[in-house]
Amino acid sequence: MVRHLYQALWNGPHVRAAEKFERRHSANSLFGMAVSAFFLLWMLNFCLSNASVDIHFDLGEASVWAEQFAFGYKHPPMTAWLFILWFSVFPRADWAAYLLAVTTVTVTFAITWRLLRDYLQKESALTGIAALMVVPLFTFLASRLNANTVMMPFWAAAQLFYLRARRDLGIADAILAGAFVGLTFLGKYWAIYLAVGMAITSLIGSGTRSFWRSPVPYLMGLSASLVVAPHVYWFVTDRSQATQDFMEASVMVAQPFGTALIGSISYLAGSVAYIAVPLLYLIILRPTRAAVADILWPADRDRQQAHLLFLLPLVLPALANMVFPHRLTPLWTFPNWALLPVVLFGSPLITVHPVGAARAGLVALSVSAAAVLAAPYVAHLRVTSNAELHERHYRHVAEEVLRLSNSDQSIAGTREIVQGLFFYLPEARPIALPSSTDSTALAAVRANDMVIICSAADETCRSGSIAIEGPSAGSTNVTFRRSFLGFTSPPATYRFTVIRRQGPTGR
Repeated sequence: MVRHLYQALWNGPHVRAAEKFERRHSANSLFGMAVSAFFLLWMLNFCLSNASVDIHFDLGEASVWAEQFAFGYKHPPMTAWLFILWFSVFPRADWAAYLLAVTTVTVTFAITWRLLRDYLQKESALTGIAALMVVPLFTFLASRLNANTVMMPFWAAAQLFYLRARRDLGIADAILAGAFVGLTFLGKYWAIYLAVGMAITSLIGSGTRSFWRSPVPYLMGLSASLVVAPHVYWFVTDRSQATQDFMEASVMVAQPFGTALIGSISYLAGSVAYIAVPLLYLIILRPTRAAVADILWPADRDRQQAHLLFLLPLVLPALANMVFPHRLTPLWTFPNWALLPVVLFGSPLITVHPVGAARAGLVALSVSAAAVLAAPYVAHLRVTSNAELHERHYRHVAEEVLRLSNSDQSIAGTREIVQGLFFYLPEARPIALPSSTDSTALAAVRANDMVIICSAADETCRSGSIAIEGPSAGSTNVTFRRSFLGFTSPPATYRFTVIRRQGPTGR
C-alpha cells in the first residue's frame, strides 16, 4: 500500500502534467509563475496564522528607531530606513507589515534567480529555487522585518555582482558589488562575514592575478566604503550607550574554549538542518562519486568562486566564535543561502530532468498550500495556549493607553508587553523603569508624562510603579481576552499607572 501511495504521489498523472507544462514554458515564465504563487500563498499564511496575535515586537522596535532618522541605532540603520520608506506608502497595519515581509523574500528570490541562471540550466535552476522555497528561513520564519531578513536581498545582490565582476571584470558590476556589500552591512554587522569571505575568495583560484591587476577590486572597496562611511562615522562619534550595552550584553559572551566549540558545532549543525530538504533533493538525484567530488570542490574556476563565496561566510562565524566567543545561532543565516542551489546542482556531472524539476515545483507548491490550509489552526493554537500571552494584546494595551492618557506618552513597564506597543503607538517613546531605591532616577522619570504598564505577575514592575506614583497618578487594572473563530484566550491582566509631569514644568 505504501509503495502504491508513493508511486501515485511521485509518478502520478499530476507529475506528468506538471512535466509537460514545464517543457512548454520558458524558465523565466515558470519562475514568474512560481514566485507569484509563493508571494500569494505566503502572504495568506502570514496574515491567517498571525490573525490571533498582534504584530511581532521587532516591528515595534523598528518603529521607535524610525521616528528619528539616523545613521545607526542598536543595529545598523537599514531596518529603520526600510520601515520609514514602506510605511510612508502603506498604512501602519498588520497586513502591510506582512506584505513587507513577503515582498522582502520575493525580491530576494528574484535576485537569486538571476544568480542561478548565470550558472544553472533551466531544470537545475527551477529545482534550486523550488528547494529554497521550502527552507524555513524563507517561509515560516520570515514573517517579519528585522535585522536578519533585511539583509537577504542585498546579500544575494552582492554575490551576484561580485561573481559577475570576477568573471567579466566589469566596472559596473564591481561598483554594484561593493555597494550591495555596504548595504548589507547597513542591515546587520553579520555582513562582515560576507565582506571577509568575499575578500578571501578574491585571493583564491585562477584568474586572481588579472583580477587584482584590474580596477575591479579597488572599485568594489571604494563603493562599499562610501556606502558604509556615514554609519562608521556615527558609530565612532555618536553611538549611544544603548548600542554599547547591547553589544556587550547580547552579543559578546565570556566562555571557555570548550563551550565556544560546542556553540560553533551547534551553529553549523543547525544551519545544515535548515537545508535538509535541498540536501534530500540532491540525494534523490543519486550523484556519482565523481559528481560528489565535483560538488565538494568544483573543477571550473567560476563555480569554485561561487562555492567559496557560499561556504566562507557560513563557516567564518563558527571559527570566529572560537577566538572571540559571541552569541551565535543558525537563525542568523537568513541571507546566506542564495548560492546553495549553485553548490548542490551546478556540477555538469549532475543532470536534473524535466520530471525532477516538476516534482520539486509540486513539492514547493504543496508545502505552501498546506501552510495556508494549516494557518487557521495555527492561529487557534496561538490564541488558546499560554505561550504567547502578551503578543495577543499589544493592540488592546495600546488602545487602553490612548484611552487613559488621551495622547501618546513615554511608556515603561513589563518588557514583554511594552516592547510590542510602539507599532500601534508611533509617537510614544520607551523609557526605562528605574529601581525603586534610586531616588535620582525616580525624580528624572517623574519629569515625564508617562504610562507604566505592569503585567499581573511582574512584582518588580509593580514596585517601581508604586515608587514613582505621586499625588497626580492614577492606577487601574484591566483584563483582556482575545477571541478567534469562537475560541477565547486565557485572561491577561495589566496594571496601568498614568503619571502626569510633576514640578514647575508640569502641565
